Amino acid sequence: MMRWYFEQYKFNGGYHLRTIFAAELSQTLANKCLVPIPVTKHTMTTRGFNQTLGLLDDNLWIVEALRCKFYDKVAQSKKNRVTRLQTQQPFAVTGEVQAILDQPVILVDDVYTTGRTLYHAADCLHAAGVKNISSMTLAR
Repeated sequence: MMRWYFEQYKFNGGYHLRTIFAAELSQTLANKCLVPIPVTKHTMTTRGFNQTLGLLDDNLWIVEALRCKFYDKVAQSKKNRVTRLQTQQPFAVTGEVQAILDQPVILVDDVYTTGRTLYHAADCLHAAGVKNISSMTLAR
């Protein structure tokens, strides 16, 4: 069922489906510093939205402290496990990271497969000085 959900939501333009889990996510993540995994500029242009950011209510504490270093990249869903694990660091911090250096941060992503995306994001934030980092995904 989740495979169908993400196919419709991410790849078939079903942005309206972002609200299905909104109540549960808002309750779980209220009053926490959230850093969503960013998408490339190419993905934003072609899809029109960041699927992870779309899952989060506007009333949550969202800090866009990461950005993609590349205009485009091969989607994780198009890679096999070995290729995913060999992925180079795709992220850089934004100026917003300064506001969260002393905060416990929760990285938020839509799907956890190998953990490589979250590893890279956490590594990037840690290198910038963020000390307390955990993560949450909607599906695994």
